[in-house]
Amino acid sequence: MIDVRRLRILRELDQRGTVAATAGALHLTPSAVSQQLATLARETGVTLLDPDGRRLRLTAAARVLLGHADEVFAQLERAQADLDAFARGEVGTVRLAAFPTATLGIVVPALRALRGTHPRLELTIIDALVPECYDQLGSGELDLVATVHDSRTAVPPRFSRVHLLDDPLDLVLPRDHPLAASPSVTLDALATETFVGGFDETPCHQIVVTACAAAGFAPRVRHRSDDYGALLGLVGAGCGVGLIPRLSGLSSTDEAIVRPLADAVPPIRRLYATVREGSQTAPHLAAVVNAITEVGRRLSRPVLATAS
Repeated sequence: MIDVRRLRILRELDQRGTVAATAGALHLTPSAVSQQLATLARETGVTLLDPDGRRLRLTAAARVLLGHADEVFAQLERAQADLDAFARGEVGTVRLAAFPTATLGIVVPALRALRGTHPRLELTIIDALVPECYDQLGSGELDLVATVHDSRTAVPPRFSRVHLLDDPLDLVLPRDHPLAASPSVTLDALATETFVGGFDETPCHQIVVTACAAAGFAPRVRHRSDDYGALLGLVGAGCGVGLIPRLSGLSSTDEAIVRPLADAVPPIRRLYATVREGSQTAPHLAAVVNAITEVGRRLSRPVLATAS
């Protein structure tokens, strides 16, 4: 292996012409320069210098070696520049998992912002599956996870969470429903309704069940889908009423109308970004966390509005 420090001395000798001048330029003694060049010759296994009176002349082999020197040192400069950029959070790779509405509503806008501020960051986005995503986060397969808070799943203490957004759930009614003309509706007015809901194991459905229980009833769920577009369509087809998160970006259609709930404490999904404790100090990861946090902050003020 060729020592690049000795290669630098050889290149300096070629430029300066004498050992003394080379030593002065590199702040070394002439003896140290000679020793380093002798060691470089042993490393390469070729003669690099021939005596030429009181000077040293570079051999043809030395010229071959120096033919690679500029490329080697240019690559080292690029490597140092990349390391400096990494230290500033400008380069790096972040593997992020998020559920679909968070990907669409938070991650995508953050990616657009990062493309302008950190164009050399490389991000990989996948769907988050709880609790598997926490296992992947702990093993290092993922760097960042965006999830809905689920009281049934404990977040290990080795992770650190950042609050992103409180995402309210809005009511979806068929256009011809008697309550559709009201600007807002309370949950207790839906006690006798048939619901279109999600599956029992999903956090969003659990939020709906908990909110309905606080309003004094258990929702009678007949149709189930975890796709909010499908839920909106089923409600529009007269299959019942439902609740959808505002972050989904869905609005009223010709068949279904979206209304905010008038309850004093409406049901919300609490969204968090989770990283391994301590990893958030890495500049490239901090840049991504800051970007998605800023999107959540922007969406929180003012509260997202529903379309009529």
